[in-house]
Amino acid sequence: MNSRFRSAILGLALASVPLAVGAADGDPKPYPECKTEPSEGDVAAAKGAFQAGQASFNEGDYSRAITYWEDAYRRDCTAHALLKNLARAYELAGKRRHAVLALETFNARNPSHPERDQIQRRIELLNEQIAKEQSSPAGTGPAATAAPPPTAPTGTASAPEEPEPSPGGGGRSALPLYVGIGGGVLAVVGMVLYFPAAADVKDYEAQCPNRTCPDDSIKAKANDARSSQTLGGILTVGGLAVAAGGFAWYFLQPTPAAAGSTPRRQATRVVPVVDRGFVGVGVGGAF
Repeated sequence: MNSRFRSAILGLALASVPLAVGAADGDPKPYPECKTEPSEGDVAAAKGAFQAGQASFNEGDYSRAITYWEDAYRRDCTAHALLKNLARAYELAGKRRHAVLALETFNARNPSHPERDQIQRRIELLNEQIAKEQSSPAGTGPAATAAPPPTAPTGTASAPEEPEPSPGGGGRSALPLYVGIGGGVLAVVGMVLYFPAAADVKDYEAQCPNRTCPDDSIKAKANDARSSQTLGGILTVGGLAVAAGGFAWYFLQPTPAAAGSTPRRQATRVVPVVDRGFVGVGVGGAF
């Protein structure tokens, strides 16, 4: 197994680890129609994304909150209340057209909601601000520099205005699952490297008794196979360790206390740690 193939596999491994991507700028796109009921897995994933977005919102990181809440609504499109939270985050991030789309979608999917008229007035106010901003030269008019309304944003105190994605305040963050899945991917890549290379090493050991090869080309291939076997072993063991740590982190992390209940003492948190020399396996020797 040559070095180019190893490099390609390593690139695949790194690309497979999930990364959080911020919400894209530009014109807002309509939300897909909600035609199916979410599965239990979808609801659980939506709860995790909702809580992660709530934490980002409370920290003032509105772009990341948008990313998490958009993902939560994509997984559970019946949690329409998320659209109100998204609208507020978009407004604070300066994306008024996105906020208008979220509120219009909320009203369209909740025609009998008691706050429908209030939300419609909010939509009209946002559209007025957009029109003023577009009419101002170079976007420097009052609408472009005006601060958001002084009212407290939805959910910045202790709980979101609409708790539908996270009933009872329960649920776990999905981040540890991403860590565990990334570790699993590394372990699989390691196995793909290790087992073929181990078979090649045995073949070359038969061709090179006492590690004496008939010519330099065979020796070079034998050493390359030995390197691939070593790398595969390190990736396999390290990936399994990261996967185990991620899933342990997920199941042992404390869940938020229910609203109105007595706060409990925080449980022990398990965080996976992988460092050079801490996890690994090596195969010594050369031909």
